[in-house]
Amino acid sequence: MKKKILAVALVAAMVLSCVACAKDKGKGRSDRGSRDEESVTSDDRNDDFKYEPTGSGYRITGLSETGKTKESVVIPAGVELVGSISGGVVKHVTFESDDDVEIVTFFSNCDTLETVELPANLSVLCSFSGCSSLKEITIPENVTEIPQSCFFGCSDLETVVIEGNVTEIGRSAFFKCESLKTINFPDSITTIGDSCFKGCKNVSEITLPSGLKQVGQLAFADIGLQSIIVPEDLELESWHTAAFVQLRNNYTVKVKEGSWADIHFDEVFTNTAIKEYY
Repeated sequence: MKKKILAVALVAAMVLSCVACAKDKGKGRSDRGSRDEESVTSDDRNDDFKYEPTGSGYRITGLSETGKTKESVVIPAGVELVGSISGGVVKHVTFESDDDVEIVTFFSNCDTLETVELPANLSVLCSFSGCSSLKEITIPENVTEIPQSCFFGCSDLETVVIEGNVTEIGRSAFFKCESLKTINFPDSITTIGDSCFKGCKNVSEITLPSGLKQVGQLAFADIGLQSIIVPEDLELESWHTAAFVQLRNNYTVKVKEGSWADIHFDEVFTNTAIKEYY
């Protein structure tokens, strides 16, 4: 009888031991799962932004409450950017990586933003419309288009550096950029859209790009132009008769004698334009 009782007790002890072991293993798996999940979601992000998971990682949807108090922020590498960073006091933005990234409207209407150092390999320029405090911008060499209304209403914008291969500047791209004084066009530009620089009242002189083929309605209208320099080899294919109209002043157009611009001068420029040979 004693042997039977001892055997039953031994079996019970073994069962309890197995149950405890199983619980410990389950707990271990649960702990590891929590740690793995935490490492995926926290990773190397900083707390200046709000994040949202995606199928391949995560994306930034705006500034966190901490980020809204910062004047300078760095956008981490390998993230998508959606939403906007408006609503804080951010003045300066840099990117951790020079890799190409889709930005879209991330900077739109951020009226405190003054400078942005865009990734060197950026290929599609985002909208800065409504960034009234933006002072300067360098457009990377892989960008081929400055989109419609891109800098619309950037009233403090003074300096635009186009590093390389832009071929088109869209409609109203720099509309009402009232602080802009100089525009350095690369010769790669072929198209300048309607009202592109309308309202840029401090631009007094421009040199047109030699590759220019199309100029839209009111593209350079009423900006206080005093002088236009036209390259000898420029030959327009289409233009609006009011592309260069100046309502408040006469302006000088410098052309090479015998060039296309010389021959077609009266067709392209308004009656307030004064021809001058160089």
